[in-house]
Amino acid sequence: PAPPECCLVNLYDAPGSRMGLHRDEDEQALDAPVLSISLGDTCVFRVGGFARRDKSRSFRLASGDVLVLGGPSRLRYHGVDRIVPASSQLVPGGGRINLTLRRVTKLVQPAQ
Repeated sequence: PAPPECCLVNLYDAPGSRMGLHRDEDEQALDAPVLSISLGDTCVFRVGGFARRDKSRSFRLASGDVLVLGGPSRLRYHGVDRIVPASSQLVPGGGRINLTLRRVTKLVQPAQ
């Protein structure tokens, strides 16, 4: 795949921090994977289907975990249910930092 062009940084530092189910579908390069790096407190991450009403499942992402949504899974609904407080000491004062790397534009192949 083409290298990422963008890194989105999210800080979850307040009690009750979460991110509802959503799809990352605003980029032109929907065929490029989205890579997510978790730092700090563990989160309960939810992945569903291709429609919001589809069945979903939750699992934990700890500090240092990497999640890749690629191929058909690229457009699945996903979100953060909650942060597990004091599960890591990486972030001073607690919290979770998530780095999401993505390709935004389609990679144009040079003419041969």
